[in-house]
This record gives sequence, C-alpha cells and structure tokens, in this order.
Amino acid sequence: MKKHGQSGLSKSYILKGYLFLVPATLVYLIFAVIPFFDNFILSFHSWTGFGDRVFTGLSNYINAFQDQNFLRAIWNSVYLGVISSIFSVIIGVLFAWLLLYISRRAGGVFRTILFSPSMIPAVITALIFSFVYEPEFGILNKILEAIGLGSLQHAWLTNRATVLNSIVFVSAWKQVGLTMVLCFAGMQGIPKALMESAFLEGASDWTMFRKIILPLTMSFVQLSAIFALMSGLKIYDTVLALTNGGPGKFSIVMPMWIMQNAFSFNHYGYGAAMSVIFVLIVLAGMIITKKIIRGDAYEL
Repeated sequence: MKKHGQSGLSKSYILKGYLFLVPATLVYLIFAVIPFFDNFILSFHSWTGFGDRVFTGLSNYINAFQDQNFLRAIWNSVYLGVISSIFSVIIGVLFAWLLLYISRRAGGVFRTILFSPSMIPAVITALIFSFVYEPEFGILNKILEAIGLGSLQHAWLTNRATVLNSIVFVSAWKQVGLTMVLCFAGMQGIPKALMESAFLEGASDWTMFRKIILPLTMSFVQLSAIFALMSGLKIYDTVLALTNGGPGKFSIVMPMWIMQNAFSFNHYGYGAAMSVIFVLIVLAGMIITKKIIRGDAYEL
C-alpha cells in the first residue's frame, strides 16, 4: 500500500509537470517551430507577399551562392563571429582569473563594471562607439593625436581597411563581460584545497592557471565561446547603427542582407533560402566550437 501511494503521488507530480509545460510548449511551437518549417518550405518558392507562392525548386539557393553581396555577407558575419569570439573569450577568461586574486568587495565592483557592457542595448552601444570612431571629433582619433600617433588617425567606419575590425572591437567589448561572469563562476567551484596544495608544491600562479584552473573550467569556456560565436554571427543592430552595411556593401552581414531582400525588395522566397543557409552556418559554427573546445567534466 505504501509503495502504491508513493507511485500515485509521483504520477500526480509528473502530470502537473506536463500540464505546466503545455503552455510554454504551445508558445514555442506556434512562434518558433511552425514558422521555421514554413520558412523552409517558402525557401523553395517565389513569393512577393501577395498572391500565390510559385514553386521554383532550388533556384533560390543557386541564386544565393551566385549573389556576390550574400557571399560577402557570409564572409563578414563569419569574420566578425570568429574574431570577436576569440578576443572576448581570451580576455574574459583572463579577467575571471585575475578576479580570483582580489577581495570579494572589490571583486563585486569590478565584475559589475566589466559586465555592464553586456547589459547595454546593442543600438546604444553602437551609438556610443559612433562618437568614439567619429573622424573629426572622435575620442579615438583625439587620443592618437595627443600621444603623437596622428598618422594612425582614420575615418574608422568609412574606411574599408578598418571598418570590420572596428565592428569586431565593439562586438568583443560587449561580449567580454558574459564570458568573465560564466568563467568566474566556474573557477569559484574549484576546491581551495587543490589550489593550496599546488601552491605548497611550488607551482606558480601561471602554472596553476594552465594545469588546474583552465582544464577544470573548460566546460564554461566552451559555453562562453558558443555564446560569443552565436552573438557575433547574428550581429545585426550594431552594424545597422554603426555603418548600415557601408561603405558600399563592405560591412554588410547576413541578417541585414536577408532583411533587405525580404522586407525591402519583397523577395520573401529568396530571403527564406538565405535564412536557411544562415541557420546552417550558425549550427556548423556551434558544432565546430564544441569540437575544438572540449568541455570535459572532471571529478574533484
């Protein structure tokens, strides 16, 4: 009888759990899963938003890979995603490591300061850096002039040689805080006894970082790298506010070109095909990142 009562109670909790999941599942299906599959079907059609869809097979995908602007957008998105994630992860991990060696109160202040860029909306961040990069009165050019490096002054956002790297800096600056917080949380979980024993054995701080801290927090580094890569690949509003894809189309990114074709040119089928390619590139980036950065679990 006792076992039967426990089984009935367990089934009751399971049933309630499913009932609580139903609303969220319905919302996810209606606003994510169904639109995704409808978009996939639309990618094989030509549609201007009016009238019937016309089946065109793979022509939208063929046109996408013959579109020089889309190929440039792919390159720009991958470049921004990969380079900004590399910098943000490296700097974020180093910040997290340094925060281990300062007091709790000071650490809280520095964590708040370093994480604050992640909380600022992307458009606001872009507007801030538009003043930093302004060629005549911008802070960056003024600093270069003040320290005697006036020859390095540029019109940063209108120069083809500097525009992508300028956006990379903005993207990495915004992502460093999240990496720092995630990795700091992982580092705090390392037993102090392990660190103290390594110190008594004569290990330097750098050796402890390489041999103990970093291997034990690789799962957090992996998660941070995936978040940073996804954020960089999907960057849209920052580029829109900083350069609007310029100069020319030199800094255009995949989401921007997809949006322009779908909602400005009314090529919804073509935009859908490019969005499917975009999703596949993001998924491939996540898989490659997980293969490169292995987040193995260790028993302490």
